[in-house]
Amino acid sequence: MSVELPVFDISKPLNESSLTSLQDACKEWGFFYVTNHGISGDMYQKLRRFSGGIFGLGDEEKMKMGASNYTPRFIASPFFESLRVSGPDFHASAKSSIDAFSDKPTDEEFSELMKEYGEKMTELCEKIMKAILSSFGDDLHHKYYKSEFGNCHGYFRINNYTIPLEQDNQEDDVDLLEGLGMHTDMSCITIVNQDDIGGLQVRTRDGIGLMDINPKDEALVVNVGDLLHAWTNGQLRSSQHRVVLKRHGFVGNRFSLAFFWCFDDQKVVFAPEEIVGGGEGERVFRSFKCGDYLRFRESNEKGKFEKVGHTVEDFARTEDRN
Repeated sequence: MSVELPVFDISKPLNESSLTSLQDACKEWGFFYVTNHGISGDMYQKLRRFSGGIFGLGDEEKMKMGASNYTPRFIASPFFESLRVSGPDFHASAKSSIDAFSDKPTDEEFSELMKEYGEKMTELCEKIMKAILSSFGDDLHHKYYKSEFGNCHGYFRINNYTIPLEQDNQEDDVDLLEGLGMHTDMSCITIVNQDDIGGLQVRTRDGIGLMDINPKDEALVVNVGDLLHAWTNGQLRSSQHRVVLKRHGFVGNRFSLAFFWCFDDQKVVFAPEEIVGGGEGERVFRSFKCGDYLRFRESNEKGKFEKVGHTVEDFARTEDRN
């Protein structure tokens, strides 16, 4: 079963109706679609073509990019591999990865494409964040955007999902394979540009069900991450989500680009009084330094990005969730 998420047209002027719909989606699901985002289909196809050439290399060649840039299969999932490109200098980040195994003339075109995509996504995140702040009141984005979110930075992962032949040939009734396990994102917001295969699922608020978030033509998927969840005193939902693959009939690969927009490591995350007062009036998260939380997630086996274990709820929540 799929969930019908609202579509937010980022090119249109903000109004009360669109802002209400935006905040309702962030509170109930933590997900929504965005259109007129400035990322053309041609750019997406170029990124897919270039990235496909990289993912098609042998494991030894790909490992030359280094553990901080390339995540091989069997780290997060036997069906998932990922190339990371970090900002603010997306060109340099992409070039450092490509230079590890190639010196082709087309490599510069790939690095320039990474730079263009990263900068466009950064600009889009800024617009979306201002809209989310505006949904709490007219003056909130003027008061808090620059001071709280002005130093945010982004990085993106180019994700490739494939099903190994030995799995594809197994004869049993299991059709769905977990391409990337249930997790929450360590970001303020995440923007996913996915192909038409689908497979993204979000857990319902009651924790029991799973709903499909289907691909939508010319739309990107946006979700709230742990950092914004804490900054809004838990009002906006950082939802558990995963990617599943249909084993039978699955052809080729599933491709997506996930852009993560985050506070800088030194940022102290603490909900403003105006936000706290808009909820139940009680502060439910203690203040914490962003870098400390990221290190907690990266070093704690139960907190790693590919599985739900310890999240910001466990790290900084001050009240009993029961």
